[in-house]
Amino acid sequence: MHETRPAKITSPITTLNGGHLRTAPVALIVGAIGIGVAIMLSFSSDEGLKRFMFTYLTSFCFVLSISVGCLFFVTIMHLTRAGWSVTVRRVAELYAMCALGLGILFIPILATVLSGSDMIYSWNQGGWTMHDLTAAEKVEFEAVANRPPLEQMKYQFLNQNFFTVRVVAYFLAWGGMAWFFLSNSLKQDKSGDKNLTSRMQAFSAPLMILFAVTVVFSSFDMEMSLSALWFSTMFPVYFFAGAFLSALCTILLTGLWLQKTGRVTDEITIEHYHDLGKLMQGFVIFWGYIAFSQFLLIWYANIPEETGWFLARQLGDWGWFSAWLLFGHFCIPFVFLISKHPKRDWKTLLLAACWLLFFGWFDVYWLVMPVIPHDLATFETYDGAVQAYASESTGIGHPVNWLLMIGMLGIFASVTIARLRAHPLLCRKDPWLKDSLGFENF
Repeated sequence: MHETRPAKITSPITTLNGGHLRTAPVALIVGAIGIGVAIMLSFSSDEGLKRFMFTYLTSFCFVLSISVGCLFFVTIMHLTRAGWSVTVRRVAELYAMCALGLGILFIPILATVLSGSDMIYSWNQGGWTMHDLTAAEKVEFEAVANRPPLEQMKYQFLNQNFFTVRVVAYFLAWGGMAWFFLSNSLKQDKSGDKNLTSRMQAFSAPLMILFAVTVVFSSFDMEMSLSALWFSTMFPVYFFAGAFLSALCTILLTGLWLQKTGRVTDEITIEHYHDLGKLMQGFVIFWGYIAFSQFLLIWYANIPEETGWFLARQLGDWGWFSAWLLFGHFCIPFVFLISKHPKRDWKTLLLAACWLLFFGWFDVYWLVMPVIPHDLATFETYDGAVQAYASESTGIGHPVNWLLMIGMLGIFASVTIARLRAHPLLCRKDPWLKDSLGFENF
């Protein structure tokens, strides 16, 4: 965008106040229409309703990953005293603050759990508790009680009440962390108190531990528990890698949008985009490493409770889907970003960010949507399962997928734009601001 490296704030406009008044309402309307039409298309059949809920969870987890990734960006920048990030940090702070509000969008999913439905989470069924069972259900429970020890152990963790408590705790923790950083940053905008920066840096270490704990268990609850028997200790790291990568892309795109509209035109320079590009490249590699490591360990161990999860993503069209994920989320962006020059050109970075954001959603779809066939254990060979499920479809072209993605992003964008309009776009009195304004890559 701009090669200038100002020593002070020179942009004529560093707020969104009074500008683009229609953008947020339009985004909200588009989002509401997208979700509304998706609901209308889905309620025609039970299977349609189930697809709607799974697709809703997919879109929700994708948007949540952006907000949580931005929260990590803010926390790690304070923890590492990264002065270069000051001019782009306010955008990340405002995105992170959306995490608490996203808890409202989780209510439909939570409602299915509290209603006793196993439409989304198979563990949420009568066999998991003895309460209010019919005679026939009690017979079924006796069969359930004879399941493998692994599943029995999960009964204490995967239940309605404990699940609800944990989910509420996640959103409160993320909202509290985001509020802590944003409130202190806004106070500093008015007072210029350098001690506020020291305070945020001091608390960043314990808050990073809290962040890690909540991300680990939320990934277990919201995504991994879709297959109650499957587990992977690397799954939370896999989720985090994708979340932070999507967050970096969102921060970059927002910065470009603000400059395109005449805001912070000189404060965010090509040097900042270069660093964001380097982080994007680094986490593309990190995501690929974690994805390969998770697959390799499960393939080598060859434990049925673990391999079934990957097998379901190799049956029918899911095999091609997995290949596209590998090339789209790792191979192509790795080659594209490996050179210095694409990371210093805003047009190529714009393309890379849009590409990676799409494959971020693509990745979440791959995590959520495949349903492991219940009878996989009856097949003695891999070829037998492949032949039986050769017609397994990904359903990626279903209109509900795209309507819900547009709807969720529309609502997320409207809330974010409203927050951008309500606050300054720069941490104007941060003691590291001068370093950020004059930052250069060597």
